Amino acid sequence: MITDLQRGDFFQKGHRYRRKQIHKLYKGQEQSEISTPKAHPYIFIFTKESGSEYGTGHGWNRDKTAFFYTGEGQRGSMQLIKGNKALREHFLSGKAVYLFHYVEPGVVEFIDEVTYINHQLEIMWDSDGELREAIIFELERNPVIEEKAAKLDVSPYSTEQLRHIALGEEKKTSVYEQTAALKQYVHKRAAGICEACGESAPFIAKDGSSFLQMYYLPKLSEGGLAKPKDAAALCPNCHSRLRYGKDSEVYKEELITKINEKEAGKKSE
Repeated sequence: MITDLQRGDFFQKGHRYRRKQIHKLYKGQEQSEISTPKAHPYIFIFTKESGSEYGTGHGWNRDKTAFFYTGEGQRGSMQLIKGNKALREHFLSGKAVYLFHYVEPGVVEFIDEVTYINHQLEIMWDSDGELREAIIFELERNPVIEEKAAKLDVSPYSTEQLRHIALGEEKKTSVYEQTAALKQYVHKRAAGICEACGESAPFIAKDGSSFLQMYYLPKLSEGGLAKPKDAAALCPNCHSRLRYGKDSEVYKEELITKINEKEAGKKSE
């Protein structure tokens, strides 16, 4: 069954979509394996088994937590330009990466949101039968990143230090540290108050903290790597309203304005 996609809908893992419909809503290169819409903070990447015809291959590691994705370029050595560059620098540009797999011509299945971890060069054949250097990206599932981040203790850091780490401004900071710092920072910024409706958290959690849920503003899936301006701490009611409410898009725009104002204040401090 093919899911009818509407603007702002979250991609559901295992659901199938028409690729043309994705591009109709968000634009981007319709024939490329790496599609980079200019007007939206998303990168769509597509994989299919026929890539082996051009000396490329995509695949999971043994436990399916990381996906190895061969970059763009059918002839000659691959370079970190265009789609390859966009994928390598997606966090710096504030873009989320969504991985799809072709199940039939024109139809793709959503696999997961992924984040760039590393890349390496391998010698492979190109479409002309010549040996060349190919870029192999290591992309990790965002739920895996969050699971690893949850094991890190970032409590000793101040609110400002957490913000710098979440922004990737600290040298040699891993994506796991950034994710852990982001969650801690956003909850400290909220200070027990829902950042959408302004009401106090509905209850105190078992760990003694005010119960607020993380929400990622410009994304089409939940969780993973983001920047402080892209995340909010919400009460369960506002979190559900942004997911399922009839006025979700308007409410989201109002929340984006509130978070931008908060972050603008942090910059000027």
